[in-house]
Amino acid sequence: MEKTFNHKIVEKDRCKKWNDMKIFQTHDESKKPFTIILPPPNVTGNLHIGHALDNYISDTIIRFKKLQGYDVLWLPGTDHAGIATQAVVEKKLASQNINKYQLGREEFIKKVWEWVDEYSKNIHNQWQKLGLALDYGFERFTLDDNSNEAVLKVFIELYENGLIYRDKKAINWDPVLETALSNIEVVPKETKQKMYYIKYPIKNSKNFLEVATTRPETMFSDVALAINPQDSRAKQLIKEVIIHPLTNKEIPIILSNKIDPNFGSGIMKVSAHAVDDIEIIIENKLPINECINKDGKLNDLAGEFKGLDRFEAREKIAHLLSQKGLLIKEEEVVSNIGYSERSKAPIEILVQPQWFVKMSEFSKMLLKDLRSDEGVKIFPPRFESTLENWMENAHDWTISRQIWWGHRIPAWYNEQNEIKVQIQKPEGNWKQDDDVLDTWFSSGLAPFVFLGWPQDKSKLKRYFPTSLLVTGYDIIFFWVARMYFFSLYFMDQKPFEHLLLHGLVRDSQGRKMSKSLGNGINPIQVIDEYGSDVLRMSLIFNCTPGLDINYSDEKIQGAKLFANKFWNIARFVENIPVSITEKIDFNKLDEYDNWILNEYLAFKKNIEDAMDKYELTIIYKHIQDFVVDKFSNWYLEFLKFKENSYLIHYLFKQILILLHPFMPFLTDYVFEKLYHEELLCSNLQTFALNKESSNNTPKIISLITALRKYREDKKISKSIELFFYLNNLVFSSIDLKIINKLSNFSWKENHDFSLKTESFEVFIIQSKQDKENEILELNKLIEFSQKEIEFNEKLINNPKFMEKANKNTINEKLANLKLHKEKLEFYKNQLKEKQEKIN
Repeated sequence: MEKTFNHKIVEKDRCKKWNDMKIFQTHDESKKPFTIILPPPNVTGNLHIGHALDNYISDTIIRFKKLQGYDVLWLPGTDHAGIATQAVVEKKLASQNINKYQLGREEFIKKVWEWVDEYSKNIHNQWQKLGLALDYGFERFTLDDNSNEAVLKVFIELYENGLIYRDKKAINWDPVLETALSNIEVVPKETKQKMYYIKYPIKNSKNFLEVATTRPETMFSDVALAINPQDSRAKQLIKEVIIHPLTNKEIPIILSNKIDPNFGSGIMKVSAHAVDDIEIIIENKLPINECINKDGKLNDLAGEFKGLDRFEAREKIAHLLSQKGLLIKEEEVVSNIGYSERSKAPIEILVQPQWFVKMSEFSKMLLKDLRSDEGVKIFPPRFESTLENWMENAHDWTISRQIWWGHRIPAWYNEQNEIKVQIQKPEGNWKQDDDVLDTWFSSGLAPFVFLGWPQDKSKLKRYFPTSLLVTGYDIIFFWVARMYFFSLYFMDQKPFEHLLLHGLVRDSQGRKMSKSLGNGINPIQVIDEYGSDVLRMSLIFNCTPGLDINYSDEKIQGAKLFANKFWNIARFVENIPVSITEKIDFNKLDEYDNWILNEYLAFKKNIEDAMDKYELTIIYKHIQDFVVDKFSNWYLEFLKFKENSYLIHYLFKQILILLHPFMPFLTDYVFEKLYHEELLCSNLQTFALNKESSNNTPKIISLITALRKYREDKKISKSIELFFYLNNLVFSSIDLKIINKLSNFSWKENHDFSLKTESFEVFIIQSKQDKENEILELNKLIEFSQKEIEFNEKLINNPKFMEKANKNTINEKLANLKLHKEKLEFYKNQLKEKQEKIN
């Protein structure tokens, strides 16, 4: 092995080797299966640091389960990402002065497939860089032919059972991408804007009503003013008619409990671009007159403002109202505005015919299963209530999208507006719906569709429900909930046994990574500089289920330091000749071997327990304790001086196997170099010690530690030989040799300086100067304890203090007094003994 750790040498072609050997593509059905489905990344670009965290967690678990003897399947896939992918391809075409309408639907989709082919290869290359244990023989795409067949089958069945329906109602609309959005694709953000207080004149009167709105651009769609029936003005105003300040049309005043009497003036204009307004309009059988088009620009109803963007129109309409003396005032306010999760643009509310999933039955189904003993077990458990709360309040899901890339809705319309839902075009003059399905509709079917449903159910019988899903808590509603209820409905089973939710990867300051901040991290660049194992450890060992992680160079350097340390350990072990057979002969082990083997078994048990709970941060502490401290700092040092090295290669092989999931490249490389075998063709062994594990080794470690500390505290050079003695411990010649080599202390009977530890009392021969220094130190300690006794006694004997002080303070002073009295007695006895010895 090279002198220094070089990740480029270690990682070169290693993942290719695993793939060529089909290590993770060969399945043994005699073994218990363990299955994970990879959250399919969008085909729109590069994997980010959040993907790296998610992938590393799953990969670590898959490798661990394989080495425990499971038949593992980690199923890869990519997502067609309807809106996102179409937007990227349209942008690329626009740079060539081409738009999709020039190409037509069919040719445009061909262009998207070209993009998909290119970026699918890119994602594959990145998976290889990460070193993922994926079974590429199972790989799926959410828009492959089999997925499309499954999606259409699901749509038709849900439609026929009344769980999918088409309706014209208020929906969230993205005016940039010009498509409908579901509620969870709308992100509320606090936004500064102006509140306009506008005069709405009363007919045949000089009076007016004051109406507050942040959206004067929607005034052209006003059909009424509304007031809460509990408002004291309601009875009188209901009789009045309003002259609209912009159109001069007459509009009524109506009653609605939806009006907040404390908002603005307590009177609200009722227009076609807010959900509550539309409900009021429908309840009162008023017309819905939209004045904003799908592109976010004002339409014919807006008169002179036709064609203006809604935000530009807002300013100009406010200016016109001011000129006409109809604008009372403006105020700066902060409002919660809905933004498109896709385009980041403020959404619009439009009334459009769309397709919806009826959520009530699915919600009941999911909640019943989640609350049962057989439900999905969520890590951490607090997210159960998060999922419950959302499902209890779920709105019907808008699933149609006004784009071309995706699963086209299998619905057909004729000139009489009749609808037929089927795959093949009906006979006659029928036109297929232009819309496609929400991407989450198809990815929600992944747990069973990716395993072959409905074409081939053989894989389902073995691998469904899957064992685990690892994903971010931020898509619990987008994806997790939908997989859950779809699986219950179509498979009558939950989609996975366990759900492990991790947090977001933030920057070192705890900020969310974004293009605007320029704080994003490219995992491939980090791997090129430090290696995949270093990036993996920096992420997974700092990741607690459900909590965000702050990425930092400090974490990278810590992982790099451990990789270098382990490399040096391996180089030391490499220099010991390898002579091993299949089984250990426990009769050849000495006390030091039995001790380290016992410690290894405890370490292995700790790792297994932590992996069962997905507590990866705890695992790193166990690794530091065993590998760095007990194995490297102690056992390998013992090995230099004890009589045999029989155990080392049996043990180190198992350490490499046990650590493999956490640094796969490095452990695989070392295993291959030292033992000329394939690590991933091995399993973790279970050792049964046939000797009593209790021995002198822990006491020897404690003794050496105490002797080293004594030398350090007294500032005595390591080159000066010192002497120690213990009354009640018997050491072998090897023990004494090891103690001497690791501390430069030799055995010589004496009762000179007494050093007490938890396990024993050791005596150390001191020079005259050391003894005199000890006496000086003891006198200082005696003086300090005397002052503490005097101070605490003065307080306790002070009636005023005892009267005012609380019970805890009094108890603290009494405890200090007792402690220092005991210390004073001990120090005086020590002083007396030392003075007698020096004389």
